[in-house]
Amino acid sequence: MAYAEAIRTILARHGTLARTIDQLSDDDCLFDNGLDSFGAVQVMMDLEEHFEIEFPEHLLNRDAFSTMRNIRAFVSGQMVQKAA
Repeated sequence: MAYAEAIRTILARHGTLARTIDQLSDDDCLFDNGLDSFGAVQVMMDLEEHFEIEFPEHLLNRDAFSTMRNIRAFVSGQMVQKAA
């Protein structure tokens, strides 16, 4: 899916991760692998710009950005809503 590759690219660019992005599974905790709050904000802003979406305030928390699976679920949900 194109969302997954774009998310991985954005995480690799801003995430300051301890391992390379291809070494991480969709369920690995990004914070346990080096993502910090500043990096999470940069990732969020890049995702918003790239996909032309906006993260609602209630999702601006650690859980929303803890895994690639969580990020992808939100992004794909927003893209479906946008297309409707």
